[in-house]
Formats: sequence, C-alpha cells, structure tokens
Amino acid sequence: MTSSMKVLSIDCRRLQKIIRKEYGNCLIVDCRTYFSFLDSSIKGSVNVNLNSVILRRLRGGPVPLKYIIPDEKAQCRLREGSISTVVALDSSTLHWQKVKKDSVAQIVISTFSHLASGAKICFLKGGYECFHSQYPELCTELKPTPHRGTEMQKLVSHHKPDYDQGKPVEILPFLYLGSAYHASRDDYLHDLQITALLNISRRDPQQPKGRLRYKRIPVEDSHLADISAHFPEAIDFIDCVRTSGGKVLVHCEAGISRSPTICMAYIMKTKGLQLEEAFQFIKQRRPLISPNLSFMGQLLQLETELLPSVTLTPTAPCSQDRISPRADAFALSNTYEASVFSFPTSFLTPVSIQTPVHQLNLCPITALP
Repeated sequence: MTSSMKVLSIDCRRLQKIIRKEYGNCLIVDCRTYFSFLDSSIKGSVNVNLNSVILRRLRGGPVPLKYIIPDEKAQCRLREGSISTVVALDSSTLHWQKVKKDSVAQIVISTFSHLASGAKICFLKGGYECFHSQYPELCTELKPTPHRGTEMQKLVSHHKPDYDQGKPVEILPFLYLGSAYHASRDDYLHDLQITALLNISRRDPQQPKGRLRYKRIPVEDSHLADISAHFPEAIDFIDCVRTSGGKVLVHCEAGISRSPTICMAYIMKTKGLQLEEAFQFIKQRRPLISPNLSFMGQLLQLETELLPSVTLTPTAPCSQDRISPRADAFALSNTYEASVFSFPTSFLTPVSIQTPVHQLNLCPITALP
C-alpha cells in the first residue's frame, strides 16, 4: 500500500455507531477465512476469500470489484454511490498500516481505495476479535458460548455443511450433481426419479438396493490424481443411463471437485462446449463447485482434444452452436503458477478480459476423501 491511500482506522465503538445509524449506507467487508466467517461474523457483513495463488500474484494490488464483492446488488450500490462507508476488517490487526503485505485485507483496502465510488474507506482496529468481545449482540455465530450452552451445541451438531444444503441440482434433464449425503437420501432420489448413481470417490458406502444402478470410480481429490483417465468410462455410464430413459446422480463426497469435473467432461464431450462455458454452465446451477487446479488442467487438455481449432487467446472465434450464447475464450498465461485459469463471471453475456490471469472462483470448502 502507498502512503497516498486515504484509509481511516476506526475503533469498535465507531463501527457500532455506523451500524446503528448508517447501516443502509455501510458495507462491512470481512477479510478472514471462509470458515472463520461461517463460525462467527458481524451481522450483514460480506466475506472475501481469494485463492492463495492469486494472492501471491497480486502482491497486494487492486483486483476487479466482482472478486471482492460477488453480490451484484452491492456492486451496483457502490457504483451508484449509495454506499458512503466501506469498513474492512481482519482477525485482530490494530491499525491498517500494520496489515500484512499481500494479505486479503491489504488487497481489499487497495481495491476500494482505487474505486471512484466516493465511499470512505475504513479499517477496524483490533479486527473481528475485538468487536465481538465488545458487541456480541451485533454478531452471528455458530460457536457455543457459555450463556448459550446446550441449546447452541445442539444447533451446531445439526448444522449441515453448505455443500449438503438443498437437493441435487439438475445439469441436464437426465444428469444431476450432488454430494454423498444427497446420494444417501432415498427421498431425494425418489423425488427426482434418479435411477443410477455414479460415485467419484474412494469411499464406497453400502451399495444402493433395488432399482438403482451403481458405479464407483475411485479417484482422490488430489493434484496427483489422473481423473482424465476415467472420463471415457464415466461418460459411457452416463450415456447408458440416458439411452435407457433413466436419470443419473453424479457425486463425490462434497460435490465440489471430482463430480463437477466429470459433469464438465460430459457436457464438453456431448454438447461441444469449451471449458469456460462448461464451468459456468455448471457453476450457475451449483455455485459451490471448485475443481482442483490439476483437474482443470486435465479438462483443458480434453478441450484441446475435442476442439483442436480453439486457441487459448482472449479473442478465439467460435462458430458452433452452444447451450448458451458465446462467452469470450479464457486466457492461460505463459507465466502462470500452478495452472491459474481465467473464467468469465457471467455465463450469459460476453466478458471483456483485461489481464491474462484472473481468479478461479474457488470455493473454500475442501472435498473429503
């Protein structure tokens, strides 16, 4: 950060007054980890969670606003000038000038300081730990505290992770994506008329009985795993279910990395999609997906095999019919680190890519074995 940045360090009392009196015009940006934010956070705040590879490449500089604030309404409010104060906070840093170099908080402050929104940029002294100790009533949390006791412990024990919320999602009329929990729910399978399960994990639960067909492909969610070697058998299994008039649920443990990779491979193969389009097509339906970078590299190789005429440039033309309107092709930097891919954030409208490396919108939840 430079000394020219106008950032005001405020104490917890000042933030409490802002929340009480200016809440509608205030945006609180929590720069802690995703799990810390889930456990306990200031009511109404938004979380920023940037990929560690991107953090290293950005070196604390500004990033496009859409990566900091994914909520489109909040983005519009910032651009329209209806947000007068932005408050960034981390865990416990005492002053913004002491924020660690290349940290999420530094990138957030840098990004907002470069916006022409007119909003005042503030940093919370002492971070979330200090604010929570003084104003716990303005925070939401799942962690049990002494005054909540057994009641809160019961809530925590029954809290399902985000990837198990809701039902499996429909990718195509015969293809569904979900988690191992979803695959274990007979009521979900019955309601969706699922006739087959494709398990992409090492864990082999008790095989379903009765009408369900079942196939397991043992793959670890690891950068060393060769998931592409299993693309043909997975695609064949899905196609067999389709041609028989059935429906298949593809799942791993969390439905975040391995099973979305298989679904992407399937629609790339059968629908002629490029990787960026397949990624956004599925992410629209299950926003939590985040295939590991090695899997994305293997999907990129599949794209070159399926669509050899496609070049990895920001202006690659496309003449084939797609499931969606054409989105700009993504760029792969010649100096990329650990395969950093660029994906458009909108699946329905073209996106102008200004730099060769963007954030792969990775979800912080890690799939289980």
